[in-house]
Amino acid sequence: MSQKKAIAAALEDAGLDGPVSSLRDLSGGCIHQVIEVTLEDNRSFIAKINSADQLAIFEEEAAGLEALEATKTVMVPAPLAVGAYAGRAVLLMTALQPGRATDEVWRVFGTQLAALHAADADSDGRYGFHTDNHLGSTFQPNTFCDDWVEFNAVHRLGFQVDLAKQHGWLIENEITRLRGVIDRLEHYIPRKPRPSLLHGDLWSGNALPTVDESGSPCIGVIDPACYIGDGYCDLAMMRLFGGFPASCYQAYSEAADDHDRIEQRIAVYQLYHLLNHVNIFGRGYAGQVLSVAAQLGC
Repeated sequence: MSQKKAIAAALEDAGLDGPVSSLRDLSGGCIHQVIEVTLEDNRSFIAKINSADQLAIFEEEAAGLEALEATKTVMVPAPLAVGAYAGRAVLLMTALQPGRATDEVWRVFGTQLAALHAADADSDGRYGFHTDNHLGSTFQPNTFCDDWVEFNAVHRLGFQVDLAKQHGWLIENEITRLRGVIDRLEHYIPRKPRPSLLHGDLWSGNALPTVDESGSPCIGVIDPACYIGDGYCDLAMMRLFGGFPASCYQAYSEAADDHDRIEQRIAVYQLYHLLNHVNIFGRGYAGQVLSVAAQLGC
């Protein structure tokens, strides 16, 4: 009952009136409960729900969605209400309607992603974000830095290695090899790449075929872990687990104007995500972590 009350309160907070016709659990909510909310007039919305003490995570996600939406480049669900209602934290958003993705649709998405990364990030040349957030269930610190190498050494790879050491997921010689990567970061990644707003967690499950306001097919992105950094961070996550066609990458490459040391940069950024998987799921990802470290000569 508290779930229904929480959703009703969020709808009221968003200025949406009309009785609820149905609530349907959606798959994919491994951290939060995800519910499709349909009103009697057939308008549908998405509600993410968790315990009230998880409200800050929803506020972080809403901030990321708003930042992405403001660039007018990629399609995202619009946050309508976020708050604690009837003892539950709720993030209420517009729903992305199912669509069909062709190679041309993916090409357009590649171009849109390049446009996102080319947009003014309004960060005074710094890297980070105006709020910390989470990558999956892992805290992601986003303290602003003027130096991209320093940002990755402290707030990305360094943070994840320290966490893995604390949890006991990596042994000492493995940690030493990863510290070697961190010590050599200036050889792999630029100190001053264009500051780009990043989705931050762009695996295929977060890029959904949908339709825009005119009914034309497009790709929408969900569940961001936004920050400002090197645009190739998003490409690194896209390539790590697959699911994106070659046409998408080709369109991105054609639209991008920075092609310096791409493979080394992507390896470093993939290492961050693999370390995060170690910290969430355990040593099953340690082999991939060490393989990437070996590619980087450590």
